[in-house]
Amino acid sequence: MRSLTALSLGLILIGGIVLAAPSGAFDLTSADRGVGVETASDEDALVGIEKEPISLVKEDGSRKCIWNDWSVECVYEYTDVELIRIIDNTPSSKLEVTDTGLDISAEAAGYPSLEEYDIQMNNGKYIVKVTLRCDAGFNLWDGRYQESSSTDLTMDLETSDGTITVELEREIPVQCE
Repeated sequence: MRSLTALSLGLILIGGIVLAAPSGAFDLTSADRGVGVETASDEDALVGIEKEPISLVKEDGSRKCIWNDWSVECVYEYTDVELIRIIDNTPSSKLEVTDTGLDISAEAAGYPSLEEYDIQMNNGKYIVKVTLRCDAGFNLWDGRYQESSSTDLTMDLETSDGTITVELEREIPVQCE
């Protein structure tokens, strides 16, 4: 009986060692690998943005003069300028872009100035059209001219489809030539 007891104790000891030894599989959730998180490009994002710099030339605008008490201020006004296109790439395709979720502002006071903007829906894209003004002048040599100036318009957008909310900011350069 003594040899049977010794054999049993030996098997128990060997079984314990086998169970305690590592199996070679992952037994932890960490690994020596890095994690990278990037922002998708505008074309691949949940909210796609199409924008280009805007150049305003005198021939495309209409000259307007505004009387301010005893002086006259003349500007070239550009209406229905396409500022940006917003594309809904969400799985539900139910994003809503409204005036309350969209804010467009100029970097600084002066020209070009943002007068107003309007959001239109066309072929599943939201198109933001703006009215912009550039400073106009007059001299005896050149006649009427448009002052050269530039600014960045900043667009802040917050939109949701009920399950996904997207907030983003984009800058659009505007140049009076």
